[in-house]
Amino acid sequence: MALESEEKIKVLDEHMEILKQDLIFSMAERKRKPENTKTHSIITTKQELDKAVQEKMELSQIHYSNINNS
Repeated sequence: MALESEEKIKVLDEHMEILKQDLIFSMAERKRKPENTKTHSIITTKQELDKAVQEKMELSQIHYSNINNS
């Protein structure tokens, strides 16, 4: 169970890194070309990142409580 949680956390970390890079790129594009603003994509990416962070926090709590109980 602990190994499975660790793997899920690693996958979430990778997904979060990609989302962060997408968000930074979108925000930089918006600053560079305000007329081509894709605000919706920025908001959507931020929401996905927030969900991933929340899921990681929940998995981490479960993972570390299982380790402490062992």
